[in-house]
Amino acid sequence: MRWDGLSGVRLSEMWDSPGFDDPAFLRAEAEGSVKRFSHNGWRTFVRSAGGSGTVDRVRIRDGMQVMVLNCMLPTMDRQVFLADEPVILLYASLSCDLAYHVEHQAPIVLNRPELTLVSLPRGLSVRVDVQGGRHQQRVFGCFRHGALAKTLGLAEEALPPVVAAAAREEGPFGRLISLPLDHHVAALVADTIDTPLDGEERALQYEGRLIELVAYTLSAMRHAPAVPSGRALDGRASDLVQRAQQRLARDYRQPPDLDGLARELGTNPNKLRASFKAAFGLTMAQYCLERRMREAQQLLLQARLSIAQIAEQVGYESPSAFGAAFANQVGMTPREYRQHRAPISVPLAPATEGYPVEN
Repeated sequence: MRWDGLSGVRLSEMWDSPGFDDPAFLRAEAEGSVKRFSHNGWRTFVRSAGGSGTVDRVRIRDGMQVMVLNCMLPTMDRQVFLADEPVILLYASLSCDLAYHVEHQAPIVLNRPELTLVSLPRGLSVRVDVQGGRHQQRVFGCFRHGALAKTLGLAEEALPPVVAAAAREEGPFGRLISLPLDHHVAALVADTIDTPLDGEERALQYEGRLIELVAYTLSAMRHAPAVPSGRALDGRASDLVQRAQQRLARDYRQPPDLDGLARELGTNPNKLRASFKAAFGLTMAQYCLERRMREAQQLLLQARLSIAQIAEQVGYESPSAFGAAFANQVGMTPREYRQHRAPISVPLAPATEGYPVEN
């Protein structure tokens, strides 16, 4: 059973309610891998698939749904699906590591704490890779064509132009905006993930939080520029970027300087810099910084090392320098992050728990 339900289906099929009385669902419920908690909401226990944590999904109404993830998969999960209708996706992530791949276009990589809107136009075949061994902690909203304004009671002219264009199927594949989390949004996402509510109250809270995140995003778009989509790279540039990324992924704690890496890869610094930025939307320095911060997040979540030890492990000479870099990137200090995010420990639900299946 796929943990997010996207693999092998068309996007239009995501809006159909699951068959809560289907033998497959009842069998999964009896095995304790899923639990229905509201009329249109259910929880998947990822531990049953060898991972840890949970994924909650609620179909709020036709054209609008929300997922709340607090989990880790044991290995990479790869899904391919067809965008037979356009959708707008909202990510509010404390930690994540996934990428959207569309042929002949630069991938959309989501691997840092951020608030992001993504446009998927009609007709695309999209591959989504979710990395294993990485905490996935986020609120994820999906809006059908035209639903972002309609379901929220907004006039189209109230939307920022780039969002309105995407809703009219006029925009390209890519990010509409991507912003680092401020402490307000980080706290909202953390509180949503840790909600004590259950049943219809939990579903109602998820709907309200998704709407609140949309409000934060639309407000931010009036004060910050959209992130442009990356351009497609030719074969040689793509190979160059891949080799550079592999080198930096291995040595991001103490990355090579630009000139040295360019010589190692047999190219010039300007071409390497431009190709890498076109593919990832980041400079190589930003890429390495984010890898260091992502490793620091995982270590803080594990709660096995002191903050000073974590600073040293991710390549900082002093805890103060690490703390400043972490706060600037994540929106909270390492100590606040550790207090906010306890290690995941979610027991499997007894088969008798959950929302009653209607006859």
